[in-house]
Amino acid sequence: MTSPGDERVRLDGAEGDFVERLAAAYAPPPMTAGERAAFDEGVRSRLERPRLRRPLIPAIAAAAAATLLWFAISDSIGPRGVPGEEEVEAVVASSWEDELFLSSDLDASEDRDESEALPGDYLAIAGAFLDG
Repeated sequence: MTSPGDERVRLDGAEGDFVERLAAAYAPPPMTAGERAAFDEGVRSRLERPRLRRPLIPAIAAAAAATLLWFAISDSIGPRGVPGEEEVEAVVASSWEDELFLSSDLDASEDRDESEALPGDYLAIAGAFLDG
């Protein structure tokens, strides 16, 4: 008997027969008495085994929160100190290298024609869409 809220589809004649044959073909073989007893014992032992994972989750979360709090506090406490001579030299070398490698002879306001750097296919596409 089905309840009024049952959403299962009722199968007619041939469809119902097909589903029954399919279920019978893929059903596991029946267990012997010894296999059934071993199965039941395995299920019972799993149900009675204490769960160890649950107490560990809050402990791990608390340790992670404490570690994050420690990092946040340690970054905001005390002055960093005066930079050493090596740190100053590294900053000077870095700014010199940035000026050498990242500067450009061309001003950003200059209108540059970069069409010579494009392959012919790209020039044809740009001409088709931009010119007309």
